Amino acid sequence: MRTSQWIGGVAATAATVGALVVGGGTAFADTPAPTPAPAAGSNQQVCTVRIPKLLTKIDSLTATINGPATTKGSTAWLQAREDKARAAGHTAAADLLQDRITDRAQRLTELAGVKSQVLAVQSKDCGS
Repeated sequence: MRTSQWIGGVAATAATVGALVVGGGTAFADTPAPTPAPAAGSNQQVCTVRIPKLLTKIDSLTATINGPATTKGSTAWLQAREDKARAAGHTAAADLLQDRITDRAQRLTELAGVKSQVLAVQSKDCGS
């Protein structure tokens, strides 16, 4: 019973794919309609709202990662947790925390790259 249902499903799928391939050729031949240029208001919103918000978020994340051991999520905080886990003999948890510490350095590099890209867009498109 299940085999016949499976074969029927495969046949239906093959028929659908065949119809799309044969009928889809003309759809792909048409050139798409040009998209209208974005309104000036949307560019203004990006320049005045979204970019400053992104820059604030990037600065906040960078400050958190570079924060002291009392700041939850900072590299120093993770290092303290890793040291505590190793002292307690929880090597698996300590290894996971060490991996997160390693990822933090990569995250800082990524954040710096994103910030430079956002600043480049801001200077190019917003004139600031």
